[in-house]
Amino acid sequence: MGFSTRVTNRNQQCEMVKQTRLCMMRPCENEEPSDKKGKKCIRTKKSMKAVRFEYKNCTSVQTYKPRYCGLCNDGRCCTPHNTKTIQVEFRCPQGKFLKKPMMLINTCVCHGNCPQSNNAFFQPLDPMSSEAKI
Repeated sequence: MGFSTRVTNRNQQCEMVKQTRLCMMRPCENEEPSDKKGKKCIRTKKSMKAVRFEYKNCTSVQTYKPRYCGLCNDGRCCTPHNTKTIQVEFRCPQGKFLKKPMMLINTCVCHGNCPQSNNAFFQPLDPMSSEAKI
């Protein structure tokens, strides 16, 4: 689980505001790029089974079948292209509930405009830090 942040002025006051939402571009397990003939990448994958999201030791009340960004096997990055935001309710220990905005992916796209290098998307997190190694 990660965070997606943007700055926008789409509000009645036309003021710049920072918006943050939870997101999950792809599950953590290792995936290999597809060898499908005639295709250079698998851009969007839908979860085959319903899953519950986890955030700070809390679990989503509802189950979801999210779409994830796949991998590009030609060196490009695969990132969300069209998304929507939903409110997800989480049930936490001791019966507490928490609502958080979350990004759901509609479509992804492979492109060459990768931050630093494509490896930034796949490097493991340092267990002592909350930052990805770049």
